[in-house]
Amino acid sequence: MKSYYIKTFGCEMNKADSEKVNMILLQSWFKKTSDYKTADLIILNTCSVRKKWEDKVYSMLKEIKVLNIENSKNIIVWITGCMVRKTGMNQKYYTSSQREVAKDITYLSDNSWIFNHDDKLFPKLENLDFTLRIEEVKYLNLILTHIYWEKIGSDDKFDDYLKQAQLRENKFSASVIVQTWCDNFCTFCIVPYTRWREISREHDEIISEISHLAQTWTKEISLVWQNVNSYGKQKNTKLWNDEKSKWNDWFWISPFRELLNDINKIEWIDRIRFTSSNPHDMTQDILDAHFDLDKTCNYLHFALQSGNDEMLKRMNRRHTYTDFKKMVEYLRNKDPLFSISTDIIVGYSGETDEMFQDTVNAIKELEIDFVYIARYSVRQWTIASKIYPDDIPDSVKAKRWHLLNRVLEENVQKRSKKMLDRVEDILISWEKDEYFFGRTRNFKEVFFPKQEWVQIWDIVQVKILKIDDWVLKWEIV
Repeated sequence: MKSYYIKTFGCEMNKADSEKVNMILLQSWFKKTSDYKTADLIILNTCSVRKKWEDKVYSMLKEIKVLNIENSKNIIVWITGCMVRKTGMNQKYYTSSQREVAKDITYLSDNSWIFNHDDKLFPKLENLDFTLRIEEVKYLNLILTHIYWEKIGSDDKFDDYLKQAQLRENKFSASVIVQTWCDNFCTFCIVPYTRWREISREHDEIISEISHLAQTWTKEISLVWQNVNSYGKQKNTKLWNDEKSKWNDWFWISPFRELLNDINKIEWIDRIRFTSSNPHDMTQDILDAHFDLDKTCNYLHFALQSGNDEMLKRMNRRHTYTDFKKMVEYLRNKDPLFSISTDIIVGYSGETDEMFQDTVNAIKELEIDFVYIARYSVRQWTIASKIYPDDIPDSVKAKRWHLLNRVLEENVQKRSKKMLDRVEDILISWEKDEYFFGRTRNFKEVFFPKQEWVQIWDIVQVKILKIDDWVLKWEIV
């Protein structure tokens, strides 16, 4: 059996995609290895949102090249994810009768189009064997068959990316993809150019998948994609308009709320989470789902990006800080312990010290529980790369990152103190050394010493005892 190693960079969506790749390869008689040095095939599921992820990919390719030379190996390298623009193969795998197909960024029209090297990664990486857009994963076995010169799996078995099953290494928790791609075109973001336009899965198809997961003992469901609260928008354009999509509309049920309602009816499922949400597509019925439905957890991640309205406009974010603040206050008025996490970019083009201070003030004012802070880096193909200069020095970006991170640390301590002496239901998720770890329903990470009678993915009641930096320590009640 050939072995493979897969490395996933970036977000929860990429992790879900990697689970699909795992399923296909295992069903094609590959075996998985945890050491890339022993693999016959290495898959790098990449992220282009931040430059540091791309740099790590290039660094790893260099290591693989050295490994091949020093050990006379021929490890096949496949890159997928956001760095890939087009599916194709290294020219060394072409026969004289196979023509090259050089086209613009596009889906493959038929099997013959795999014989191209149009993706811009090939000139940069001589030891790259093939690229494959994840939504074209049905071509994987065909490509491997050409590369290995032997029949690999079934060419036509995996014909629909969204319907392809995922291999869940974690039996009791599952990420379920509800839609693909993104329509927002934020000026800094490359996702619409790598992932294309939004497509929502059929409602009944998602419910069927989650019902099957529940029958196989899954307790926690995470609905994932770039903008889950716009689910169904493409199929309900007559129902979804600028007025009805406002978060404070009391009389309209969004397609995503309908989906949450039906998932909540599925037996055995204990908790429902979803990420990521976009403020401008948020509706009040989605906010209320956290309180109306007994399985939806009191935690929400949605991206503010900046606390300054001028900066938000430059980013093409279609919300204001006031919009975001109203939603946070609405949730916290219903539940003061409701957890909010967000994304912030520091050092975006034209950001002044005053604009950055607005962001600092926003994180303080709203007592955001966690912030994913990114130093702005220009991504090729984006609107910003064409019209905005990267005019903030790296030293200033670093200083702002550390300042905001200190504010976050203060918030974590302040918010965690509110959890002390509370009794919470914990879903035990993983273990390390002599401790079990899990999360509260509002997504606070907690740990306690192992007990013989407790297993991973038990749900236990615990009492929060003390704060330990970013996490909470507890005991079983």
